[in-house]
Amino acid sequence: MLGVAPSVDWLDTGSLASSAWMLGVAHPPGEPGWLAPARLAMLVPVGDLAFRVNVLSALCVAACAWPLVWLTRAAVGRDVALGPAFAVGVGLLGFGARMQAHRAEVYGLVALLLLLALAASVCLAGRRATAALALLLGMAAAVHPLLAAAATPALLIARGIRSAWGMRDLPIAAAFGLTSFAAYGWLPVRAMANPARAWGVPDSPGRFVDVLLGRAFAGNFGGEAGSLLDNLGVVLGRHALSGTLTAAGFAAVGWFVLRATEPSDARRALLWAAPLWVLGNAMTILPQNKVFGSNPDVLGYLLVGALAVAPLGGLGVQALRDAPLARFKPALLGLAALAVGMQLFAGFSAHRTTSHAARQFATAQSHALPPGATLFTSGNNTAFVWTYLQSVERRRPDMTSLHRVLLGHEHERLRLQAALRSAGIPWTPVLRAQPAKVLVTVPDVFIEVRDPERAMLHQRLRPHGLVWAMHGPRESPELAALRERTVAAMEASHRDDEARAVAALFRANQGAPR
Repeated sequence: MLGVAPSVDWLDTGSLASSAWMLGVAHPPGEPGWLAPARLAMLVPVGDLAFRVNVLSALCVAACAWPLVWLTRAAVGRDVALGPAFAVGVGLLGFGARMQAHRAEVYGLVALLLLLALAASVCLAGRRATAALALLLGMAAAVHPLLAAAATPALLIARGIRSAWGMRDLPIAAAFGLTSFAAYGWLPVRAMANPARAWGVPDSPGRFVDVLLGRAFAGNFGGEAGSLLDNLGVVLGRHALSGTLTAAGFAAVGWFVLRATEPSDARRALLWAAPLWVLGNAMTILPQNKVFGSNPDVLGYLLVGALAVAPLGGLGVQALRDAPLARFKPALLGLAALAVGMQLFAGFSAHRTTSHAARQFATAQSHALPPGATLFTSGNNTAFVWTYLQSVERRRPDMTSLHRVLLGHEHERLRLQAALRSAGIPWTPVLRAQPAKVLVTVPDVFIEVRDPERAMLHQRLRPHGLVWAMHGPRESPELAALRERTVAAMEASHRDDEARAVAALFRANQGAPR
């Protein structure tokens, strides 16, 4: 809670928060299971609306402590404190968990639901386990279908090892699973009610399936992706922060100490499920083209994998405490305490309590833009911050925001059709590839520059604070000073990778050939 971002943050947070506020459909796969609790969180009168959804993420990640404790106690076989304390510490105190706990995102909630489903599979038996597993897995799939599907084989293996299946389990699983997954009925209902706020406009069977499967983002798999080996290096480096490698090391020690003992059904279920869980989790992220170290989504995916391994690490710590290894025991237990401490230390660097960079950047960007201006944004960061500021807080309602990353999406065309018609801007693929070419005759247009526009800098495009103007007078000293102050402040945000990335883009554009 102490590390939660005070307001809207970078990347998808603005898009998700605005979708929840407008009761719309978020970016594919739609995330209805997240939007509903996020909208309820916005009713709590504390801070601004974005802060309230950030707090929801903190509560979801914190709640993961309960199933972590249950799973570790089930694996150990009796009520103990040291193993669960290690599992909770390594699972929840590290950078990966804290990054998802401090901003509006889906990963904290899906991690909680999948971890509860694993606890139901390992700690319960019979039809109660089947009902709880199906209900929780369906809820998780309504938040993030890909991560839920990746965890399903491990959950089924754990359920089968813990207690025998029967034919009577099938109707129970179907009834409870479909009941919770029915949250996806939100998509067509909201698409018909408010198509301009529904990604993919899933008001027909074909569009519904497109959104559910995330076909709009199919290019994330392959395309510009690095090799699997490159991505594996990033994943291993991020797993050092997520706690998985630390927990896996202590799990191996626990297996070595306990290898001669007869494991309980719960322990065997975890020992079989955890590797499958981590493998499935890795296969959701390794083929993607967004696997780079500064992308917090990578840590979101890996958080789900890390939590399944943490109970086995706790089992290893408990085995060390009880084992007759008098000579090595103090050193190994000290190493466990050091591992938790390092996770805590790394987690501090994920806090967002002082991060107003996204809001300050957008405010500075709109400074001195005339009424009725058109702002053509470049990437997810600026686009989704402005999505939140305009749709939720009603900032600069006079300004038309054209987002390059959303051009080609039907809901965006519906949102902008009246404004584009009045401004004389055509909805054409050329608008995304060469915006300056299409917008050259439109008055009061301001562009965030990317590579296609670099050649026009200082010729057709002139600096105007944090944007570039198509027409109008030369930049005033006040705007130049505002840009320098804003970019310098973002460069000084050592804990905010996205702010520094945006600042680096502006520095690169300033240094383009004149």
